[in-house]
Amino acid sequence: MPNEAEQQEQPVRVSAITVQTGRLVCDVEIAEERFRFTTPRLAAFVGQRYPDLPHHACVNDKGPAFGDVIEHTSTPHLLEHLAISLQTREAVGAEDPFVGTTEWVDEAQGQARVQISFRDDFEALRAFNEATQFLNIAVLTCLP
Repeated sequence: MPNEAEQQEQPVRVSAITVQTGRLVCDVEIAEERFRFTTPRLAAFVGQRYPDLPHHACVNDKGPAFGDVIEHTSTPHLLEHLAISLQTREAVGAEDPFVGTTEWVDEAQGQARVQISFRDDFEALRAFNEATQFLNIAVLTCLP
């Protein structure tokens, strides 16, 4: 269990990653409630580096794109789309789209499960790690 200083440095923590056939299953923990959902400020900050995110296809209650919910969705859902974006950048010309899902395992405890497809497991692991690092910076910058 991380100490308080480590949690402050990494509000979004990956507790486990399982590589399955064609997908990563990632258990994510967000101890502090204030870091569990996106805001317009966080969405704008992330959008500066990842301008493709609003255009991602996304099954949600507001519309057909991630941009329809990016300002008010779970932080793990944002992590899913960041990891997919990073994989997409590396897979120019690939035919099959990357897909993912995010669900709260225990929202009250800040525990979620993010699943993303991949073509190369090492590339997916790198993308998920990079996405998590960036998201921690973004969250600490934008969410008071």
